[in-house]
Amino acid sequence: MPSPATYARIFRGPARTDETRTVVHVAGLFWSITGEFTTPAIGRTPAFTATDVRLVNDDGSESADMLDMLALAFIVQLQEQAVESLTEGRRYAA
Repeated sequence: MPSPATYARIFRGPARTDETRTVVHVAGLFWSITGEFTTPAIGRTPAFTATDVRLVNDDGSESADMLDMLALAFIVQLQEQAVESLTEGRRYAA
């Protein structure tokens, strides 16, 4: 019979990272965000690291990548909204 430490390693396993894209509504505008969504071990908070941020226009088209032009505080806010959006979407999908 395996030791309890074996089971602990299974449940604490490494974080899984998926590249994903989501659209969030921040500051009255829609933003398309692409990046790495990290699903950590049980009991940890998911994280999102943006690699591409684009403004979604009224006609559905997207601007060029604006990641380098935006303030760090705003990017952090976008990433937090992306985590909420993705975790809520996965909760309903389950």
